[in-house]
Amino acid sequence: MAFSPGDLRDYLRHVSAWVWREQDDALHYGLKLQEETITEMLLLRMARECSSSGLNVKMFSRTEEGGNKKYKKIGNGADWEWFVETPCCSVGFRVQAKVLSSRITPVKRNLSFGKYEGFPRDKKQTDELISSASSAGYNPIYVFYNHPWISDRSMFSSASHPFSIAGSDWGCSIATANFVKYAPDYKLSSLIKGMLPWHLFFGVDRGCVTRRAMGHLPGGQDFIPEAPRPEWLYFAHDGPHAVNEYLIERKLSGVAYFQFQDFWDE
Repeated sequence: MAFSPGDLRDYLRHVSAWVWREQDDALHYGLKLQEETITEMLLLRMARECSSSGLNVKMFSRTEEGGNKKYKKIGNGADWEWFVETPCCSVGFRVQAKVLSSRITPVKRNLSFGKYEGFPRDKKQTDELISSASSAGYNPIYVFYNHPWISDRSMFSSASHPFSIAGSDWGCSIATANFVKYAPDYKLSSLIKGMLPWHLFFGVDRGCVTRRAMGHLPGGQDFIPEAPRPEWLYFAHDGPHAVNEYLIERKLSGVAYFQFQDFWDE
């Protein structure tokens, strides 16, 4: 059995809402889910639920991410390498994930305005992400994990956007690296202008949904179509050891393969 295009959209919305609720619950109990934890649990869930439904997710153990000053290694600015195959396009992504903050203001003890954590003061990480992705023939993107524990959560309401959505649809959202690079800051109020809920970015129909979505996103980032199939897909059957060598060489934390080629029923 394979997802229909409508089923896929509904599933991505469902998973996005799960990320939204898990962070909401964690914060309610005084916990903070880290970006790496959310990513790993997200891919694990998708792998478990969709292995027989035409969606093939492969996640491997974590290795060193980014650069290492001690060993004079330069990072590539990416957390993950995702490869997506649809009936109309095969697209590669280098992905950097970020989590929305959830701080209480020290004076008034109110929820603070939303701001994304993990960005360095300069734009070096974003530049590295763009450079490494482009040299690999991949598209550099950011995945943002959102939740309602901020004072400006009204920005997630449907009234603020030209498309009809629920607040929880923003649990997983996408922006191009080029937009992030030229954003004035890393506040939600600035970055949400270039974001799209991921069920509107990853999809399947009789065209390439991602190409169209990226064309409408601000930032002027060119879409790189028909990415070469990554090497790790060819030797994944050799086991995690072979893939981990690939990750170490490219300084990635993980890889995932989304196989949508059979999703469209004629």
